Amino acid sequence: MVKRKIEYILFLNQSGYSQAAQNVLSALLEHGKYDIRLDVFGGKPARPAVSNERYESFVKMTKKDRDPDAIQIYHCIPTLQKRINKLKKNIGFATFETFEPPSNWVEILNKNNALIVPSMFNYKVFAHTKIEKPIFYIPHCLDFNLYNKDVVSMKKYSNFTFLFMGTWKNRKGYAQLLEAWLTGFTDKDGVNLVIKTDKPKSAETYITKIKKQFGITKGFAPIFLEKKVFDEKTLPSYVKSFDCLILPTLGEGFGLCGLQCMALKIPVIISNFSGCKEYANEETATLLEPKGYILHNNMDGIPQFKNKKWAFVSVNDIKDSMRYVLNNPIVVKKKAEFAYDYVRENFNYQKVEKLFTEMIGQLYD
Repeated sequence: MVKRKIEYILFLNQSGYSQAAQNVLSALLEHGKYDIRLDVFGGKPARPAVSNERYESFVKMTKKDRDPDAIQIYHCIPTLQKRINKLKKNIGFATFETFEPPSNWVEILNKNNALIVPSMFNYKVFAHTKIEKPIFYIPHCLDFNLYNKDVVSMKKYSNFTFLFMGTWKNRKGYAQLLEAWLTGFTDKDGVNLVIKTDKPKSAETYITKIKKQFGITKGFAPIFLEKKVFDEKTLPSYVKSFDCLILPTLGEGFGLCGLQCMALKIPVIISNFSGCKEYANEETATLLEPKGYILHNNMDGIPQFKNKKWAFVSVNDIKDSMRYVLNNPIVVKKKAEFAYDYVRENFNYQKVEKLFTEMIGQLYD
C-alpha cells in the first residue's frame, strides 16, 4: 500500500490545541495509511508535556525530508497559518470559542483548500462567514487505551473533590467559580476544590485577592493548586483522582478536559454553550444554562476575542449544580456511565481516521 504523505504542523506543549492535535495525529498514525512529517512550532516538543516514548517518535518525524507534494495540515490558529511556507495542498483547522470569528481569520482560511472544525457549533459559526472553501467536521478524539474505566487514580482525597482544569483565562469562568466556592461552601461541607492550570502563581494571587475582597479569613472549603505538569500517559491517572469536573466556561472551541473526564467515568458540570455541546448534554453531564450573552470589549487581552459575545454563567447556578452533584449521587453516576459509553462510540481514533480519509478523498482524489 502506498502511503499518503502528510506534513502535520502543530504545537507540542500543555495547551488544549496541542493535546487535540496529538490525538488526531495519533489516530492517523495508528492505521498506517499515512507517511507523516512533523513541523513543530518552537522546534522540538516541550518536556514533560509528552512522554519519552512520544518525544522520541515525534522528533524522528520532524527529521523527515519535506515533500512538496505532501498535504499540509495546519493545527493552529489562522494567524499562525499565514506564516507557514505553504505547499500546493493545504488544510487548516478552524476553532473558535464563541460567535463571529474575526474577518481576518476568514481571509486566511480561504487561502487553504479546506478547513476542519472539531464541533458542530464551529461548523455553524464558520458556515455563517464568508468562507468559500469546503468545511469538514472531524471531532477531537482520545486514546481509549489511556482513558478508560481501569485507570487507577494517582491521588486519594478524604473529601469529595471537584476539579477545575484549564488555562488561567477569564473565558474559563474561574472568577465565577471561585466566587461560588467561597460564598457557597465551608470547611464543614466536606468538599475540596483543586485547580489545575498553566499559571498556578496567577491563580494563587487571585485566590488571595478574592478572599480579601469577600472578607474571608477562615472557615472556607479547601482550595488546592496543582503545579505539576503531566504527560499524556500520566494525565489520565491524575484526572481519575477527582470526583467531578467543574467547568463554568464562557465559551469553548471544544473543551477537551470534559471529554477526558467522561472517558474516565468522572461526572462533569459544564456550560451548555459552544463546542462542549458536542459531547455534553442532559444525558451525559450536569449543565450550566447560560442566562444570556454579554459583549466583552476585551476578553483576556486576546485580539480575536475583541468585542465578542460570551455566555453569562450565574454564580448561583454554579453553586446549585455542585450541590446537585453532591446530593444526587445515583443520578450523577448514571449520567457518568452513559457518558463513558457515549464518548467511546463517538470520539474514537477509528472514527476520526475514517472522516479524515474521506475528506482527503473528496479533496484530492
